[in-house]
Amino acid sequence: MTTISKNNIILGEFLKGFYDPQFTWDAEETNGLTEICQPLAQSAAYYDIPVYVLANGIGQKKQANLHIEPVQVNPQRYKLTLYFIRWELALNFLVQHPEFEKVALVDATDVTVLNYPSDQVEDQFLYFGDEINYLDAGIIKRDPKTPEMRNFFEENPELQLLNPGVIVGTRETIIEFLTIFVSIFNRIQVEEMRGVPEQRLGNYDMSLVNYIAYRYFYNRIRHGREVSTLFMYNEHTSGAWFKHK
Repeated sequence: MTTISKNNIILGEFLKGFYDPQFTWDAEETNGLTEICQPLAQSAAYYDIPVYVLANGIGQKKQANLHIEPVQVNPQRYKLTLYFIRWELALNFLVQHPEFEKVALVDATDVTVLNYPSDQVEDQFLYFGDEINYLDAGIIKRDPKTPEMRNFFEENPELQLLNPGVIVGTRETIIEFLTIFVSIFNRIQVEEMRGVPEQRLGNYDMSLVNYIAYRYFYNRIRHGREVSTLFMYNEHTSGAWFKHK
């Protein structure tokens, strides 16, 4: 490890009042959002990395290296789950903070830091967590998708499944990725409202994340055990930057 910069950050989200097909918990029914985020915050604190969590329905808080940043979200604006909405919030936040240099987008409640990531992050590249699965996985097959996305997955079933629980890059590259993502999901929402056939998305962002990553960033993707541990293997000792479940 060479230089630790306070402008290299970890960013997550925690949204209330939106449908979550995986979890039913609420920060008010636990010991609070700061408690939920402690594993991530404490693991990042070892490397002096600030953790920002965008949250609605809660005031601004700071506890050591953990920053809870309040956001306003109108549920009526979206016909999507929080897995899509979070990326628009992340994009807006990063656009408002040009001082940030390198960014790790993570699932704030099930990711922890094992090793300092930012020294190895190169310009123009996106670093993803992944799974021991491919683009013909059930989560991709089952979720509704546009014809363009469906054709892409049928033509490329052998590509490894990327997991958006960990996405790392420079601020500029992350903004580039998020801008494409938000642009596509907003276009699909508009076309669905207009009654355009087969223009809809499902409950999860996995399909759209993988479609954009491989369609627009194919030669700029890095993933594997440098980035994250084996997904769902609960590995506490690893050379990876992040542990993901």
